[in-house]
Amino acid sequence: MKKLRECENDTLLVALLLAGILMVMGAYRIFSYLCENARMNAVTFLLGGACVLLAVGGFLLARASFRRLKELHLGQ
Repeated sequence: MKKLRECENDTLLVALLLAGILMVMGAYRIFSYLCENARMNAVTFLLGGACVLLAVGGFLLARASFRRLKELHLGQ
């Protein structure tokens, strides 16, 4: 995320913000599908863990992008 703090391109930051949001939404959708349709086995737990990682990564990306956008616009 160090390079994100140095980014000055608003379009790229908005794209990263949207990508982070979509990652969280996708992880939620996959996890809810697993909860409704999957049996309790090792694959389900692995996919659930992957969803958690995807959601956390998406959240961190969106948060960092939003903070940088806010810094850029408040600094002007």
